[in-house]
Amino acid sequence: MKRQLESMFSHPATGRATTALRSASGWCARAARLATLLALGLALPASAARADDARVLPSGVSRVSVEGQFYFPVDERYGSDGHVEDVAVDYNTDLDSSVFPALALVEAGFGMPAGSASVGRSVVDFKLDFTIVEFTFTRGVTDRLTLGVKVPWWRVRNNVHAELDATSATVGANAGLNTLAPLAVPGTVPLTTDDVQNLLGPGLTVGAAAIPGFGYDRVESWSDSGLADIEAGGRYQYLRSDDWRLAFTGAVRFPTGKVDNPDNLMDYSFGQGAYALLFHSNNDFTGWDRWLFDVTLLYEWVLPDHEVRRVPDDVNLPITTNKERVKRNLGDHYGVDVTANRTITEPLTVFARYRFKASGKDHVSGSQGFAYESLEEETDWREQVYHVGVTYSTVPRYARTRSGVPWAATVQYRNRFDGKNNVLKSQYVSAMAEVYF
Repeated sequence: MKRQLESMFSHPATGRATTALRSASGWCARAARLATLLALGLALPASAARADDARVLPSGVSRVSVEGQFYFPVDERYGSDGHVEDVAVDYNTDLDSSVFPALALVEAGFGMPAGSASVGRSVVDFKLDFTIVEFTFTRGVTDRLTLGVKVPWWRVRNNVHAELDATSATVGANAGLNTLAPLAVPGTVPLTTDDVQNLLGPGLTVGAAAIPGFGYDRVESWSDSGLADIEAGGRYQYLRSDDWRLAFTGAVRFPTGKVDNPDNLMDYSFGQGAYALLFHSNNDFTGWDRWLFDVTLLYEWVLPDHEVRRVPDDVNLPITTNKERVKRNLGDHYGVDVTANRTITEPLTVFARYRFKASGKDHVSGSQGFAYESLEEETDWREQVYHVGVTYSTVPRYARTRSGVPWAATVQYRNRFDGKNNVLKSQYVSAMAEVYF
């Protein structure tokens, strides 16, 4: 049968009768060829969704998949010491002269002790909601080489609650004096939440005087959707034996996702803003019946770029008027991915996956003499995540019976259980559907 299929697809039509026969049975021939390729390619048993392994598609076979990742609300992150902290921790602080330098002038003008002028304390809480949909297309160019592209679409919402707690305030607005003044001065009233929003944004008017603001958007709920960074590349399987499959994966990540808006404290970037070259070494062990084990080593080389950023004096005090188009060399990423698959029945596979990934430190420079090291601190992050899930696949049955459509569906749970330097503490469930043709 293999020779018949190869003959059917390797010789050109030589006459009208042959052409008519192929036209009438074309769909049958394509189905038979696909089934044979799936059976002989040894590449497509039910498997962990998106697992980074050494499998490739047989020549001429394509795969289309759609995966939806539905996150639980995120309100915690891993801090610089690796401990869990509130994701809004940097925005809950005493609003003194370290945040609003104009308060130092109030201290000097009214003889207040240095550092004593405060308009109160910010009370900020937010929760991030993510929905990520990834579209992937791959095609086997040869039985060893597969090319593909991944297009991610993100929807992100930051549900924000922000207000001013003025109970600890020592300074307020005095319209009669056209300035900020100590609350002990007659006619001085505490600032309101809107007043602080104006100080952060366009500026605050006190009587006939205007106090310049920082130019930020309002601290409020934010949402957006769009493309994240697209990846395109290929995988070459250089070894295939009874017990082992070894492959190399190389790809380019394109900076198609929206980057951080320097004027919005509550937004979330959809990408790095820089090109990256991805290198993965995929190593599968298949020597145990019904088991597949993979260990993948990964390295991602992030290329230098330029980006407009706010440059604060301190990494933990993000409020600043310093803005510049800086030169960045983001830290490269490296890690290891370990996956175990167990076939339960012909269509059903369960899997578990562990990934450790980390980043080197960013390097930032500019020409205006700002504290660029504040953009470098706490950038050498790390994460540890695990996935567990189950896949149902008709591919083995299709390869055996040549009936129906070869497809697979996967559901999984993912948990980032460890991290460092502001990595979000996040969980999601996902569902993926894929079809081969």
